Amino acid sequence: MRLFSLPVLMLLSACTASRVAVPPPTGEEVTVFIHGYRGSFLTSTDAERERAWVSVGDVLSRGERSLALPFPGQRPAPRFGALESDGPVTRFTVLPWVAKYDVYKGFLEFGRDHLPGFVVFDYDWRQDNRETAKRLCALLDSLAEARGGKVKVNIVAHSMGGLITLQCLRYGQGDDTGEPTWAGARHVKRVVFLGTPFRGAPGMFDDFTLGTPVGRNHALLSPDALFTFASAFQLLPAESDFFVDASGQPVAFDAYAPEAWVQGGWGVFQDAGLRADPAYREQLERMLEARAGLARSLSEREGPPPPFRTLAVVGVGQQLIKSFRVIDGKPTFEDPIIAAGDGSVLMTRALPPSPLHVDRLETKADHVGMVGDEEVQAAVARFLTGD
Repeated sequence: MRLFSLPVLMLLSACTASRVAVPPPTGEEVTVFIHGYRGSFLTSTDAERERAWVSVGDVLSRGERSLALPFPGQRPAPRFGALESDGPVTRFTVLPWVAKYDVYKGFLEFGRDHLPGFVVFDYDWRQDNRETAKRLCALLDSLAEARGGKVKVNIVAHSMGGLITLQCLRYGQGDDTGEPTWAGARHVKRVVFLGTPFRGAPGMFDDFTLGTPVGRNHALLSPDALFTFASAFQLLPAESDFFVDASGQPVAFDAYAPEAWVQGGWGVFQDAGLRADPAYREQLERMLEARAGLARSLSEREGPPPPFRTLAVVGVGQQLIKSFRVIDGKPTFEDPIIAAGDGSVLMTRALPPSPLHVDRLETKADHVGMVGDEEVQAAVARFLTGD
């Protein structure tokens, strides 16, 4: 799932990553921005503050260390230690006259200058989205408390940030095992979802098996690393509804049975030595349960609509994987079915579940490009500042 592939970073020889200064919000209306998967810098928590995601040296080399999180029984391998988020990924400059790659810099500047009380929520995008949602709700509560409860909150969420936002709004900081109560939406006025994969992204299976190259680097986001990210599993489709037979007709196949991964040699289980390792089986079961848990809590529900208005920005101009074929009872990832979307999220999977009722805006911009697209930005501003 190429939420941003960073191909231009292969050219890096003199790179700078710019920052955007955002002053503290004032007034009784705030707009909170939540970035997506791989959308914040990650830096070591020690005194050296080493940049792990994304640094020039790591992108220029094939790399040795990965961003893998630890788990019991994990085999030794080069990896970074404890990391924390360090602000949204902004813009990389490869010599001013060569190339620039804008991730969130343009939108951060737009939000600061045009959206009321602009606030950035950044997070470690490797972690379980349910825990990150509690942190987001804590921020919303603190913004309200600082204003004596008299606050109107707007939210703009990109990509996986939309899953975090919906989880927060439905359940607040509490348990998500019951019916949604909109506990996190007490002060929320309007919400914008930009390219959010509400029903998941089949293309994530490519990443689990092949890893995600970053420039020349194949270590940072290797299959071993992705295997430890609850968030990556939570980007997989909510249901096993993305398999077809040779003629393109739907076929039943449970992609979330542990045996499908182990016996199929998916992800880290390409290594035959790991298929019999109980620690890796237990880690797989934990990650699949994290995926299932978020899918359950964000599923279609009956009940009262939320107390906020919603805009969903849906990309329609790019092609990406819709489904995989099952041949002789076994899935193959080599000849997928393609459909329209934003290059990372299918248009059919980019609308939130009921009981949300949304205004829909279509754009031909790609998954990352939509946040910097002037027409999208103007539509977001109109939606958030309108009556």
